[in-house]
Formats: sequence, structure tokens, C-alpha cells
Amino acid sequence: MNTILYEVSTKAHLFKLFPAFFAVLFAAVLTTIMPTIIRKSYEKKGIDINIKPVKVFCRFIMAFILLWCILGFGGQWDMHNRVIGAYQRGEYQTVEGSVENFDPMPYEGHKDESFEINGVKFFYSDYSTHPGYNNAKSHGGVITGDGQHLKIGYVYLDEAYGNVIVFIEEIPE
Repeated sequence: MNTILYEVSTKAHLFKLFPAFFAVLFAAVLTTIMPTIIRKSYEKKGIDINIKPVKVFCRFIMAFILLWCILGFGGQWDMHNRVIGAYQRGEYQTVEGSVENFDPMPYEGHKDESFEINGVKFFYSDYSTHPGYNNAKSHGGVITGDGQHLKIGYVYLDEAYGNVIVFIEEIPE
């Protein structure tokens, strides 16, 4: 009997974007109160300061952070829809065989973990934000090395992300 080792969640991926939400919230609060804090600190020293340039600078920083988060969220939303949508519609490919050329990511990270099955290449990292499998062996991943017999479902995303794994099934020999 086959054992499902991993299946992509159709919901959880977008929760990874909560830090961006909090970054925008923090930036909004900071850019709102920062001019007042700066003005008061200068007043304590008896220095008169024109606060308008500080306000303009804070608004610029806020706009930059907001734009960065919107663009990042848009890219993540598109990636989520492409990968999860394809999986839900059954528009993914599968490959079955033994893991070959397994190259694990060290515990410290700094490189992708990779392997092949029947000539189909996969690479991923714990530090990636795409939907799909990205758990390295050094951090408890289910792909453990050469010779492991697996059936993998995947969606080709693009050249940068390659084949995104949507499910992993262990096949008994």
C-alpha cells in the first residue's frame, strides 16, 4: 500500500503572507508617529525643526513598503493560483521511480536541495515561499536520499521555480 508523505495544502500557503501584512501595519504606525517623536525630541533640546521634510520622507517610506507588499502579494497570489489551481483541476504531471542524484541542503541552508526521478529534476529550499513541497531533509523533509521509491505529482511553474511538487507518495518496493 502506498503512503502519502506530502500533499500541498490548498489553503495554508497564503498564511505565509501575514508577515507582510504586519510589516505594512508597523510601517503605517511608525510613519504616523515618527514625525511627532522627532519633533518632540528636538523640542526637548530647544531646537526648532521644520517637520514637513520628515513627514514627506515618512510618507515616501510608507508608500515604498506598501508597494513592495502589494507587488509581493500579487506575485504570491498568482503563483498560488497557478500551482494550487492546476492541482485541483488535475492538471499536473506525475513521475514514479527511484530518487537519483540526491543533493541535500545543509542544515544552515544557503543552497537548494535537489534530486531526479527518471530524468525529471526537482529543486527546493526551506527558504522558498512558493506553494508546494519545500522541506529539506536537514529540517525533517520526507525525501531522504538516493534509492527512495516515490511517485511525485508536480506542476512546472517557470524556469526560476522549476517543477513544483504538489504530492509525494512512497511506493513500497
